[in-house]
Amino acid sequence: MVYELIQDNRIHIHFQPIVSIRSAKVIGYEALMRAFDENNEPLSPIFVFEQAKSENLTFELDKYARIKALERFKSILDANNEVLLFLNFESHLLDSHISFADFAFYTLANDLGIPPSRIVIEIKEYQIKDSERLKQFCDFYKDHGFLIALDDFGAGNANFDRISTVRPHIVKVDRSIVFNVHNNFIHKEILKSIANMCFNIGALVLAEGVEEEEEILRSLKLDIDLFQGFWFARPSATICDKTLLDKKITYIGEKHTQNVKTSMQHKEFLIESAKAYTHTIIESIKTTHQTNLFDFLKKFDIIEAIYCINATTGIQEGNTFISADTNEFFQPARDGDNHALKEYFYITKESKRGNYLSQKYISRASGRMCRTFAQKFVLDNHEHILCLDLKVQTL
Repeated sequence: MVYELIQDNRIHIHFQPIVSIRSAKVIGYEALMRAFDENNEPLSPIFVFEQAKSENLTFELDKYARIKALERFKSILDANNEVLLFLNFESHLLDSHISFADFAFYTLANDLGIPPSRIVIEIKEYQIKDSERLKQFCDFYKDHGFLIALDDFGAGNANFDRISTVRPHIVKVDRSIVFNVHNNFIHKEILKSIANMCFNIGALVLAEGVEEEEEILRSLKLDIDLFQGFWFARPSATICDKTLLDKKITYIGEKHTQNVKTSMQHKEFLIESAKAYTHTIIESIKTTHQTNLFDFLKKFDIIEAIYCINATTGIQEGNTFISADTNEFFQPARDGDNHALKEYFYITKESKRGNYLSQKYISRASGRMCRTFAQKFVLDNHEHILCLDLKVQTL
């Protein structure tokens, strides 16, 4: 069947755009194989490659599809010499004895006059058993000027160690991680960790399969800038409508900018509110020398816990007053506990402002999400730090 598909020219190439929001443009296209039966009905690419495997024609089909993709991309590149071609190949073939040169990426590109620097070779690393051969393949084609992307990262048995082995230019995070990331705290933290790791090794991160506006906005908040998915455009035999795509990119960019402004305003409001809470509590302590602060938890519902730290030593003074139920695993800090290594202590201690609002984190006192606001103050000629754990209403 596969031989007939090739002979009858029933294998076509569709392109899906890959966009950068901050650059406000399409930076590349992924070439995707599409096959059709004798009645011009579409065949599943997965089915076609499985059939090729059963007919021992995987390499031939893979190479044929790449030739078609490169030929079609040439006219796109002629119109815009900065655009990239994201080119798939059957990664499991690396476990065979096919020589790297026989994959012919370099020869095919050179014959068509396409610079290797315009081609991103996508690798599904979890399909490859031999890590050393994977590294050698990537080094071989990087030495020839090609870019390397890890595809579908986070799917299947994706291995974080492979990132250090491959040292890719781009990591394409699988749809399974990006899906519903704006509502799923676990997915958000996984995506954040992948993004941070990639940035630290100099790799760009691309969110694949984005279908919802909020998925894109949440990814942008995590400093991910490259996107591919149905929200922008579906794969098509023709290049997508540039005017429509530009409008979508502009819209999402403006929405992200507004979200950043809103987030900054919210943080400023939270800081000012926390300053007011701490001022009230500190004045009460100075005036009445009140040590039982539980009443303030009732007065300010957003406060989950209150405790004081010696500003010189970081040692907690008195027990924690907390409004939340605790269990054996999550317990509030007690009188005499050491906070000297905690960020909100040493930054507040050294800060000229004398206060600090932490990032969101899981409270060890309650197991709930919170932020800590710390404020330095002087009582009886000694510096202290008042800490308020503030409830986080939304993730």
